[in-house]
Amino acid sequence: MYLRLTSLVSPLLLTAPMALMAAEWSYEWTPSAAEASKQEVVSAEICPFKYGKSWAYAIEIDDGPKWVTTFAVPFIAKFHFTDAPPGITGGTMLPFVGSVAVVASTIDCNDAAVNHEDFVALTKAGWGIINHSLTHAGRSWGDESGKMSDRQVREDAFWSQVLIAAAMPNRRAPTAAVYANGYTDYNRGNALSKVGIRIATRVSGSSPRDVSSSKVASAKVVWMDFPRAYLDEGAWTNEWSKGAVMVDVPDANGNGPAAHTFVIDFTHDINRATDSANQKRWIERLTTIEKRWGAGGADTMWCAPTADIADYVHAATAATVTSIPGRVTISLPDDQPGTPLTVKLTGVNPKTVLLAPPGGVLYRQGSEAWVTSPMIGTAGTRPPAVHCVYAGKAGSIDLPAGTQVAGITLRINGELPKDFTYRVALRTAQGEHDLPGSALRSGWFSGSQTRILLPDEQAIQATGVVAEAFPQVMGMRVWAVGAPIK
Repeated sequence: MYLRLTSLVSPLLLTAPMALMAAEWSYEWTPSAAEASKQEVVSAEICPFKYGKSWAYAIEIDDGPKWVTTFAVPFIAKFHFTDAPPGITGGTMLPFVGSVAVVASTIDCNDAAVNHEDFVALTKAGWGIINHSLTHAGRSWGDESGKMSDRQVREDAFWSQVLIAAAMPNRRAPTAAVYANGYTDYNRGNALSKVGIRIATRVSGSSPRDVSSSKVASAKVVWMDFPRAYLDEGAWTNEWSKGAVMVDVPDANGNGPAAHTFVIDFTHDINRATDSANQKRWIERLTTIEKRWGAGGADTMWCAPTADIADYVHAATAATVTSIPGRVTISLPDDQPGTPLTVKLTGVNPKTVLLAPPGGVLYRQGSEAWVTSPMIGTAGTRPPAVHCVYAGKAGSIDLPAGTQVAGITLRINGELPKDFTYRVALRTAQGEHDLPGSALRSGWFSGSQTRILLPDEQAIQATGVVAEAFPQVMGMRVWAVGAPIK
């Protein structure tokens, strides 16, 4: 029987417009007498990249494999740059880091994929988490069955952000995405942009790599179609790349990437065998970058997660800087993800005492100083406004009165029989309302399936969930809108 249900919750993205406020950070010093009387002027400008570096480098590993935490983090951390501006000695050594692109439906579902504990370890190690879709379903090749509808695109963006944010230590959603299968339709209708994604990457992306020079207007940077180098073994050794260690690094045999350039490397796998050609090539590539442009060389490069670099560049453009004698203040609009920022001070009296800010970094040379702030604002982006009100065994449960259900996620692990169906329904004042899900093929399945209402349908006020007991359905989460229920 079809039930017509009413709800007070609109089928929107549940991210109501907010008045723009500003996150502010100030750096202060005791001005010289000449500065205080404005006979000497200290000017301030935000550097194009953190630490005053001239170009930025990121590494992305797709599909959220568990080995990222145990192998990739320490492997990549063997290579270093410093937190000093180019040409300034004595910088603190910092490790190379990367990002892991996570398929949201695999989180906490099996031993091969990263879980919420890995998210904690990765973020502590300075790594980033990237949205790599809800189920890795879309593709542009083959028949029409691989293409996603407008509704599927909206649902994928919404729920992938919800599931990833729920596993993040700060409960914030990513600001970066990697197109699954290179399928740019994930952002059709600005679906990804509407849930806070600020950069999306793929092989053969159309954007220039120059993201901040005066010669490249910001409108020319295609943030939602940003390129990356293809370093899977088959691609790295194909007829085009021919195993060249520094393939797709601009001017690798000369001065290296030009100022304002953002370079991204990507792979699905780094061979863990120390005698493998693949690992040896990775070591030579990273060693070359370190020795030429990192700690062992010109030290012009900033290595960071993809989102950190994009968030910095966006913030450097959007922030305002005000300077008075003895103080510089940076204001970052509230609609910008939080980030540290590096400000260059020019005209500082050599006798003026400057101290590193708490949580930040200071370097100076003559009348110039580079001050890197701590985090200004809040990192990441607000996820869609739904939260988990139940996490536990799958089955029939009661819900607190007034619960507006947005969707239900089932964790499934095991061998599925032919024609497998699993009924999930909500108990409402009008009766039971089935939440249909896509068909699951017979055979082994390990992952999650979300029965979706939002963002296209209204949330449903329910008093409980009705679900079958089935051994392969290992767990269930119920998502609701509104304030968390105590």
